[in-house]
Amino acid sequence: MSAQFPSPPTESLAAGGWRERERRESVAFDAKVVTVEAATVVYEDEALRERVREETGLDRLWRFFVASRLALSPPTEPSGPLTRLVADRAHAGFADTLAERGFEGVRRADPVDDAGAAARIGTDARVATYEALCRLDGVDVRARGCAAVRPSGDAYLLAGGAYPTAVRRAPDDATGDALSRALEPERFREELYELIRETG
Repeated sequence: MSAQFPSPPTESLAAGGWRERERRESVAFDAKVVTVEAATVVYEDEALRERVREETGLDRLWRFFVASRLALSPPTEPSGPLTRLVADRAHAGFADTLAERGFEGVRRADPVDDAGAAARIGTDARVATYEALCRLDGVDVRARGCAAVRPSGDAYLLAGGAYPTAVRRAPDDATGDALSRALEPERFREELYELIRETG
């Protein structure tokens, strides 16, 4: 397997305190008529992780970005039905990625959220949004996820990520206040959309 990796905006990621955490190739799924091979790269917002750890002692993944180039075997021209199939399977895989990275209670958000995200991303992508929780040591933090899938030449591109939005529960006021100060959900959301748009 020698799939071509996607091209995320690495300079913007580095400047924002992100760090590449994983790079892998895999068979995303086999739909009988076509096999989809994924070349995936995952980044973590290391700056946010360090800030929260320093101020609260809590250490976990809070925010990540993932990009995958999805190559079709045999090579197949994108079509409406094929795009729906690939997007549905890729979105399901993204939900699994959220769970694998410690986000709990993952569920699809309201379809209105999907439409709003698609409009802000501004591409022909099929978009899915998610709600989840980050839990650690008596802390519950709400989180949002978003994944966009679009045709890219003779392949497809998935780009997405997740970010914390609000403290739901904390063991004490000091921890809750420190966490709340570290969360910038509007900025996180807009940065995620920009990363999605700039990934090729």
